[in-house]
Amino acid sequence: MALTDQDKREIENITKKEIRDFMNSSNATKIVVKMIQAELGTKKVDDKIIDLSTKVVVELFKTLWQRKSFWEGALKTVK
Repeated sequence: MALTDQDKREIENITKKEIRDFMNSSNATKIVVKMIQAELGTKKVDDKIIDLSTKVVVELFKTLWQRKSFWEGALKTVK
């Protein structure tokens, strides 16, 4: 027996609702934090995230400064 289009839409809606409910629960957050801790190998996730974020922002500003001529003219013409 093949699924009708209505059956497929109903399954899709049920699946979306279940995923939305799971993502809104604190259980999803705990799972993500545990996965990150397992990858980083430490319980001090906050310190490593701060270090990584700092490095990313510094590299972003370095790149923007090095390529200043690329975006500077476009910003000067904005009125």
